[in-house]
Amino acid sequence: MFKLNLKIALRNLFKNKVYAAINIGGLALGLTAFVLMLLYINHEESYDTWSPDLKNVYQIREKHAFFTPDNKEHWNEISNSRIANLIRTKLPQAIAVTKVDNDWDFIKGYSLKIDDANPVMMPKIKDSDSSFFKVFPYRFLQGSEDKALENPKSIVLKESLAIQLFGTTKVLGKTIKVIRWRSDEGTSLTVTGVVAEPKYPQSVSFNAITRTGDRDKDPENPTNNNYCLVYTKLNKSSDTLVLNQTLQKMYVDFKKNLLSSQKKSYNDIYKDGRLPGLKVIPVKEVHANPPYAMSWFEKLKPVIAISAFLLLVSVINFINLATAQSVQRAKEVGVKKVLGSHKTQLTWQFLIESALQSVISLFLCIILIEVVLPAFNNQFKVDLSFWHNAQLFAMVVQLFGLFVFVTLLAGFYPAWILSNYNPVSVLKGNYENGLRGIALRNVLVVFQFVISVTFIISIGVMQMQSQYMSNKDLGFERGNLINIKSNYEDNFAERLKKIPGVEYVATTTQVMGNTFNVPEEVKYKGNAINLNTVTVTMDALPALGVKVLQGRIFSKEYKQDTINTVVLNEAAANLFGKNIIGQTYGKVDWEGKTNIFQIVGIIKNYHNEGFDKSVLPTVYKVTGLGGTSNTNNLLVRFNTSKYNDVIGKIEKEWKALYPNYPMEYTSLDDAFSKSLEDNNRFVNMIILFSVVSVSLSLLGLFALSTFVAKRRTKEIAVRKVLGASNLQIVNLLNKSFLILVIVANLISWPIAYILIKKWLEGFAYRIDMPVLPFIAATIISIIIAVLTVSIQARKAAVSDPVNALKYE
Repeated sequence: MFKLNLKIALRNLFKNKVYAAINIGGLALGLTAFVLMLLYINHEESYDTWSPDLKNVYQIREKHAFFTPDNKEHWNEISNSRIANLIRTKLPQAIAVTKVDNDWDFIKGYSLKIDDANPVMMPKIKDSDSSFFKVFPYRFLQGSEDKALENPKSIVLKESLAIQLFGTTKVLGKTIKVIRWRSDEGTSLTVTGVVAEPKYPQSVSFNAITRTGDRDKDPENPTNNNYCLVYTKLNKSSDTLVLNQTLQKMYVDFKKNLLSSQKKSYNDIYKDGRLPGLKVIPVKEVHANPPYAMSWFEKLKPVIAISAFLLLVSVINFINLATAQSVQRAKEVGVKKVLGSHKTQLTWQFLIESALQSVISLFLCIILIEVVLPAFNNQFKVDLSFWHNAQLFAMVVQLFGLFVFVTLLAGFYPAWILSNYNPVSVLKGNYENGLRGIALRNVLVVFQFVISVTFIISIGVMQMQSQYMSNKDLGFERGNLINIKSNYEDNFAERLKKIPGVEYVATTTQVMGNTFNVPEEVKYKGNAINLNTVTVTMDALPALGVKVLQGRIFSKEYKQDTINTVVLNEAAANLFGKNIIGQTYGKVDWEGKTNIFQIVGIIKNYHNEGFDKSVLPTVYKVTGLGGTSNTNNLLVRFNTSKYNDVIGKIEKEWKALYPNYPMEYTSLDDAFSKSLEDNNRFVNMIILFSVVSVSLSLLGLFALSTFVAKRRTKEIAVRKVLGASNLQIVNLLNKSFLILVIVANLISWPIAYILIKKWLEGFAYRIDMPVLPFIAATIISIIIAVLTVSIQARKAAVSDPVNALKYE
């Protein structure tokens, strides 16, 4: 019986090639989007699952405001380095504790030099203490876990880096010079181990782990803090709730002692219900819980929903196309029932047909995945593979489950409709029983168009928001400006200023692409005001091309600028009030001394981060009074737009002074483009999915219009005999579908409004909700629906009425 049903299924596929192609192609597209999401989700879920021993490894998180994007307290991955010793000595469950460098945005990598070879810039070279491999159980190809970091001046390489540098993994005892900044003379480290790359991704990823000795000790001065990643391995898997309660008690005592040694009052800092915080989270949860940012799952929620909707639209299409052909299959069902076929046998026959199409769609989907995966990897910054996948077996199981689900979802309803035909009625030519599902089919078409119209509205609003961000005044001139990844050094800066084409050379701790926020509290007329502090050189604000609103910016003509003057941005000036030029405020430094600063200018807010964050109230200062900060920002402003030759001369000067540390730079135009990357990626994906969704919806509409035209063949013939024109016939068939599309628009408007409003709320700077995309989506959906239905309606209108009425 199965063989017979399979033969019938194949014959029907070849007999109805167009319908089969539409069915299979639509389902393949929906499955492709869904399977790509499965691949990505499996990848993200696999973080830190590369060893069973990792179940006892935890990351320490401390609640503080250091290096946070808004200068407010958050649970941070980086902790005070003294925390490691606290856990090592006070927590009995801790077998090992390690400190390791964080991935700082302003450090792109270190320069590695071997003998007389050219230096190689390498990211993710991390310094740690001696316990790193006692916490993280990497598999050693050369060396051993116990001995690898036993002595300072050691380095352990990943297998890939060993091969890149030496061409082999047998590199024990070889020496690598690590240059960590441009003027660093370099530290010679001995290779003491080579570890294999785990099958699954790691949250603490690295190319090499060094032990220079810097991480072995903490700052001696209690007022100095050093922040790094801290991990601990416990003797058994613990209840994190109980463990965190223990840690919190330990941490409060630690914080009191630390503040006391800094001559600060614990009660003054932690008042009004505020408490210090320390906790652990299992290492497997680290990647899914980034500090002060959305998790990968939160970011992916809209994409998962879109993929699920696309699959659903494909399944709806499948149902509509299958039921559209039900009239053609009615006599076949009638004859089989008369010859003794049971309803169950007929249901299985049609389910096998659905399964056959699902299998073909699945194979086509796998081919499409291989084609689109490179572009998908590029969009999401991952390296996924379908066949070369550590989770291939799990993926195959998921695909089988998806195949069964889609087959039943898409095939059961058509099978039930077809197997329910009354044999006596259909053999007489009465298909009324097959028309009972028309209401459901109409609902499905409305549902498809609700999704499509929502997508079209979303595209319109997202494009307008993207255009707004691209054209928004940033508050500084980003053209003809580059940022060299280096700190400011007078000798090098003076050399650059002598190069023709160079207008300004300066540094700042706040520039797009690399921002270091330092919070401070100042006193103005008895009021406490919280500000963000930015350290600049004299030429930094002119180099950025900021807009002066009141007063002036720093100038060499005013010696006081190097003593105690400051410039505020608009956001900060609003906190101080009006007429503040020339006014002074006080700030208490770490020694308890109050320093006085004079406000000499106000500049327009300028953007240094994405549009999802508001510009912080910021004070800019040249003076070292009250402390300074520094990051790897060396701004160079050109007075010409053709500055490639000038950059060549800069690189020549760099190489003369720092031959072992390659120069890295980025233009501020590129930094701005990068700040829009995530948003543009999401918008492009919505556009792609929208095109697919609208196409599938039109196929569904085409299928239903075909079904309706066939159902009303005799009615159309009678109307033509009575004098109806072709245009009237087309309008008659269009009318019912036009109502469906209008209903879909009315439903989609509030849905789109709610979704888009929530999306826009993710931007600190955004457009008001526009009306135009809603109107445009309605007009577009009506036009494409009318055109689609008219193709089929015209065929029915121009057909000869005699053929339809000759049996009457």
